[in-house]
Amino acid sequence: MTMTCTPAAHRCHPIDSQHNDCQPMPNQGNKTLDQIRAELLATFSAADWKSYNHLVGWLRETDMASRALKVGYEAPDFLLPDADGRLHSSKQLRRDGPLVLSFFRGGWCPFCTAELCALQAAKDEFESVGATLAVVTPETRNLPRQLKRSLGLDLKVLSDVDYEVAMSYGVLFQVPDETKAHYSGLGFDFGARHGSPTWMLPIPATYVIDTGGRVRSAFVEPDFTIRAEPAQILASLRQAASTSL
Repeated sequence: MTMTCTPAAHRCHPIDSQHNDCQPMPNQGNKTLDQIRAELLATFSAADWKSYNHLVGWLRETDMASRALKVGYEAPDFLLPDADGRLHSSKQLRRDGPLVLSFFRGGWCPFCTAELCALQAAKDEFESVGATLAVVTPETRNLPRQLKRSLGLDLKVLSDVDYEVAMSYGVLFQVPDETKAHYSGLGFDFGARHGSPTWMLPIPATYVIDTGGRVRSAFVEPDFTIRAEPAQILASLRQAASTSL
């Protein structure tokens, strides 16, 4: 069984596994991601809250975010397939301008789909300052293609095969048993979605990487409901451009 989210209420409901299990485009309008976050949190059940508090608390207690790649460091190079199987290298992506690289958990997560829709809406602004935008997910098979079609995305959605890129950026963690039990109960099988027997997820993170491969800004947040606003990313891009003159 897979899950989808109705646009009106952003709530997850089980659907037949033969259907598209990506999240439909949220009705975001001019709302910020913080406003959408508040609306989504208002739909949480008691079980959702328990799982959320456990996962975020565990990530903070273990200080997972401290392992993430930091500003000033060299970004690891990578070669990843997009939703259509074409390979993209990080060197090529940042060849003509800075690269905005955002790690997200998957199309099953409404906070991720809200972020993707916001990035899509801001894509022209990113390109106007010479930046390339790419998003990275652990999901494989046809899931990235289904996600793009479902959300109407014109973004580079890259599959992090075997979790290697998230691991090299220090944002990968093994899903704790309590969280695994909660998501399994909702009908999710990350092993099948990721093509790996080990359940791993990235901490949502957004990096601005300059043409030389150096990290100019980093947003890493253990609370998966909080994402970088496009306006924040644009401000980081402009600041990076001004300091490189």
